[in-house]
Amino acid sequence: MKCEKCGANISEDEIREVYGQKVCEDCYLDITAKPKVCDPWAVYSAKNLSGSNLELNDNQSAIVEYLKKNGPTPPEKLFLDLGISADDLEREIAALRHMEKVRAQLRDGRKVICLWDQVK
Repeated sequence: MKCEKCGANISEDEIREVYGQKVCEDCYLDITAKPKVCDPWAVYSAKNLSGSNLELNDNQSAIVEYLKKNGPTPPEKLFLDLGISADDLEREIAALRHMEKVRAQLRDGRKVICLWDQVK
């Protein structure tokens, strides 16, 4: 059988059903375990439990550097320019938001991602 989301071959015992789709375990986790951008507990944890030793992964560092160089950017342009998937970008933006490194805002009716201190 094939995963209805990614097309991977999966055996009958590996099938997960979510929202009427039969998917592999990876797609199941992508669908059900999306990080929440506005999560006060995650913000508190990122700020207080890790102290000042916040380490960014490679994708997070690339996002922050891109925004420093290019300024506020629509998410679609960001994931295309950085060569990462939309799901990965969403996950990294959520983590960076919890660390108060980036945020989203509307500019001229369009959503853009910007550095925390670039908000107008």
